[in-house]
Amino acid sequence: MSKVNTALEDNFVIRYSVIMLGMIVASIGINGFLRPAYLLSGGVPGASIIINYLTNINIGLLTFLINIPIFILGFIYLEKEFCIISMINMIIFSIFLGITQNIGQFIPIKDILLQSVYGGLLSGIGTGLVFRTKSSQGGTDILAAILKFKKNIPIKDTTLSINIIIVLIGSVLFGIDLGLYTLIGMFVNASAMNFVKDAMNYQKSVMVISKENELIAKDIMRELKRGVTFLDAEGAYTKERKKIIYCIVLSKEIPKIKEIALKYDKKSFISVNDVNEVKGRGFKEKYL
Repeated sequence: MSKVNTALEDNFVIRYSVIMLGMIVASIGINGFLRPAYLLSGGVPGASIIINYLTNINIGLLTFLINIPIFILGFIYLEKEFCIISMINMIIFSIFLGITQNIGQFIPIKDILLQSVYGGLLSGIGTGLVFRTKSSQGGTDILAAILKFKKNIPIKDTTLSINIIIVLIGSVLFGIDLGLYTLIGMFVNASAMNFVKDAMNYQKSVMVISKENELIAKDIMRELKRGVTFLDAEGAYTKERKKIIYCIVLSKEIPKIKEIALKYDKKSFISVNDVNEVKGRGFKEKYL
């Protein structure tokens, strides 16, 4: 089967253009909206913001220093290519955070709710763009990837736990109101990040029951370049032996599956279900 289009991973110019754009957008979200309102972002940038508030040390330098022990663990447990690219990204992201540290003074927005929403939105979009290229900005992304690989703990659970700790610390230092506004920003961040990261790349499992299973399966393999499996089944009422077509496709390919099935059999039974993770030929492995 042919591999799906992976231009964002294979083309160096396109990949790093998207990565750079993502990190610039995320830096503006953090330094332009969240930090001026004493709000926190998630992960290492959030921890860096806390230390920056207390010590006034450059946020970019703090992000770099906190990432050092995290990357040591990453090189031990994760693929070297993933870690190397993430480390390069982390260094670039630290530079962008340092350069844009005072950009908030050029953004005339003082409403804390708007700052939490748009700060979370921009940082989420930026992070999602980086994730989209199968790389990360380092930090807690690396820790989450390690726990996903070693313990199969969902990325979102690790991220949520770390962010809860950051919010609690921020609430103690800066007040419960700021902590609650930070939660709003983190929710918007996570929603935007997941949307951008997985946009047009959601996997679905499809089952088709039809008397024309051979023709339908042949067209799916030829037109979509997807593997198909026949599952033996028996009708509970009719006792009729049947073959169920089973395959994993991208969400954007579902309309084509329906078109193919209904072309050969107007009475085809089609079932579509969400799939959390797929690893195999024709699908991009999800570290994050």
